[in-house]
Amino acid sequence: MYGAMMKGYIKNNSAKKAIDLFKEIKDPDEMAITLVCNACAQLATVKELNLLKTISPNIPNSFYSNPYVLPSLIDGFMRCGDVTCAQLLFNKSTKKTLPMYGAIMTGLIVNDQEEEAINIFNEIRLDELHRENHNDKTMNLLSEMKSDRLESNITIYLCLIKALAKLGMLEKAESFVQQIPTSFLADHRIQNALIHMWGKVGSVDEAKRIFEKISQPNHIAWTA
Repeated sequence: MYGAMMKGYIKNNSAKKAIDLFKEIKDPDEMAITLVCNACAQLATVKELNLLKTISPNIPNSFYSNPYVLPSLIDGFMRCGDVTCAQLLFNKSTKKTLPMYGAIMTGLIVNDQEEEAINIFNEIRLDELHRENHNDKTMNLLSEMKSDRLESNITIYLCLIKALAKLGMLEKAESFVQQIPTSFLADHRIQNALIHMWGKVGSVDEAKRIFEKISQPNHIAWTA
């Protein structure tokens, strides 16, 4: 019941009510923790940051097996401007997932650390190379991304493109865009982000080329 109410408040931009409801819960479960982090991220003030700092040390270790808890906590800290706490949580994790990478990259971009966001993407690349060198046949992060099975795959590449757009460096943009799987280039979110990025790095012709390939350009494409 609490979870459904909190989710409804957050969806309707009433994050403060969700937080007030959370404070009534004696023993919050994983869903409540995730939702209060989302609420804090939505408000993103010092008050919410202090709440996250109070909640974080008391989260049971067993909750971290839930795929939503840690990414939401990282996102909450990032949105509240505490990059250090978010990075500590990320670095302490021994099993990083794509949603975690997405949360840390998004947060770094929000906090104007786009170069660091690109470095995080490079970590995924290094993971692949390490496994290849050790003949590790288990699914690595980049292979998981290329498998086109998870929504978070798109998020990772959208973060990369946004970081490149903010940097505004043509040569770097050209290099990294080549690493985007061909199957993702048909996604309208990727197309819109690329149009914006190419415009920001000064490659208007490339932006126009992508725009003309879109069969039905939406409002975002027209204004990118």
